[in-house]
Amino acid sequence: MTNFAILFTQETMKVLDVYQIPIISLEDKSYRYSFEGGDEFFEAFEQEWVQKGKFEAEVELQKSATMIQVLMKIKGHLNLICDRSNEEFEFPLDVQEKLIYKYGDHNEDLGDNLFMIDRKEPKLDLSQDLFDFIALQVPMKKLHPRFVKANDDSTADEFLYTTAKESEIQETQEQEIDPRWAALKKLSDNNI
Repeated sequence: MTNFAILFTQETMKVLDVYQIPIISLEDKSYRYSFEGGDEFFEAFEQEWVQKGKFEAEVELQKSATMIQVLMKIKGHLNLICDRSNEEFEFPLDVQEKLIYKYGDHNEDLGDNLFMIDRKEPKLDLSQDLFDFIALQVPMKKLHPRFVKANDDSTADEFLYTTAKESEIQETQEQEIDPRWAALKKLSDNNI
């Protein structure tokens, strides 16, 4: 059992090694990198939130004497399971995020995409950040596009869940109208 765990960890590390940038030898200027990922990338994180998908990431790294700024542009799709129909569908990704790494004497997450990294750090591993930014795009309610209203940009919060037919609902609403308002409604209908 232990050999399997070691083998799995080594395989995981091989998949994620692609997302590391050697920074110790870089000069103080701007660099561009491209990364791609698929199902094996998401499987490497051993979680159930995101399991399938494909993405391409364009990374602009700007190194200076005091910090490294990283601008990520991620495009692609996730294969999600619809909460309503249990069907798989492609959810589009279009993410832009900025990370700032300040040089210090230790590694620390300072919050709000701001990190401190040791000046002697040889590599910058972007795999976890890529995963986090992609996973944050997964909506709370995962609905197949056919369930989202064509002319409405909002999510499924606008759907009406009921067992009554629309005609029954309309009849009930008409019966509940105060007769005085009904008379005013007739007047306004005649003026149209």
